[in-house]
Amino acid sequence: MLRHRLITVFILAAIFGAGTWWALGRGKNQTHGVDYAENLLALAVESFGPLKDRIKRWYATPLDLKSLKLPPGFAIALFVRTESPRMLAFSPGGVLLATSESAGTVTALPDADPSGQAARKVTVLKDLNGPHGIAFHDGRLYVAEVTRLVRYNWDESRLQATTPVVIAELPESLGGHMTRTILFANHKLYVSAGSSCNVCMEKDPRRAAVLEMNEDGSGAHLFATGLRNAVGLALNERSASVWVTDNGRDWLGDDLPPDEIDDLGPTGGDFGWPFCYGNRVPDTSFGGTAERCRLTVPPRVELQAHSAPLGLVFYSGTMFPPEYRGDLFVAFHGSWNRSVPTGYKVVRIKMNDLGEPERVEDFITGWLPPGETRRGKWMGRPVGLAIGSDGSLYISDDGSGSIYRVTWH
Repeated sequence: MLRHRLITVFILAAIFGAGTWWALGRGKNQTHGVDYAENLLALAVESFGPLKDRIKRWYATPLDLKSLKLPPGFAIALFVRTESPRMLAFSPGGVLLATSESAGTVTALPDADPSGQAARKVTVLKDLNGPHGIAFHDGRLYVAEVTRLVRYNWDESRLQATTPVVIAELPESLGGHMTRTILFANHKLYVSAGSSCNVCMEKDPRRAAVLEMNEDGSGAHLFATGLRNAVGLALNERSASVWVTDNGRDWLGDDLPPDEIDDLGPTGGDFGWPFCYGNRVPDTSFGGTAERCRLTVPPRVELQAHSAPLGLVFYSGTMFPPEYRGDLFVAFHGSWNRSVPTGYKVVRIKMNDLGEPERVEDFITGWLPPGETRRGKWMGRPVGLAIGSDGSLYISDDGSGSIYRVTWH
């Protein structure tokens, strides 16, 4: 194990050292004024898949549900163990499906009784290229891989996806943020693609952006830009607009910039990155100016920096108490480079009757024990969220390879 760790560290050191040497030879990135070596390190850590898997093995501790803390009246149970689950979606017949980016699979998890636990695991699709976003629409299954969005015919009785049709080509990913997330809303289809870097000017404008297209994949155009990594998409039915999570850049310290919840509104817009962050704050390390930032759309909610908010869902069920209806749940995947770790939890954002945020409060904690240091251990890393037909909340965790079910009694 130690030998494997040293080999991985050596590889990263070699990459970083070569990049630093190259950067020192060139000086700063002359076009954008950002340190190339800094970008290279962030790129290596964020996109080197085998390293992510090794980090998971080094720092994950055995799952202990008793360590997870919820508000009184709520309970959390293990629904299933499955490899690195990411985004979740329910089929028309109520079967939960999960994507696994690292395994290249889509898995169906039927619970016919229902017993609160998956009866079996059915591999629906395999050998895919980083499948992440998943949705059902008009009885068909849609899966977003790294470079394409594919539609399948869906057979509920056999839990089979057949007759794949590529309805949209998505940006290539030679590094950086590889996930692609999808959402059907307002008779349109939305697709997010993260940036290729920590902070830079993208050559492909479809990166660090959300695309809007017709439901059949035609007519794609830029809808929202300046979103460094909008992993989660959800429809706020009260405002009839798409809301997203957005992960801020690295290397500005433990508390900057804030991660964000953004409301894309009826027409989208420019949300600031790479020149601005938070509430129109110029990123002076990358040439941001107050004049430029005044033209950007500020976030609806600012979150602790490096929390890594991923999935989000507005609560539409009836199981939870009435005061939870319409509230926003957000999964914090957790920090990787903060001196004191943060995240590793699910939060509730209390919304008013107009669909506007009022406050942020912890909903589930305990995946990261209190007082943990940067070298500490974690039990899990929440990712995706979905609401079951009975109103229970499902949470995927790619750190422990688990999907949980949250109920209220």
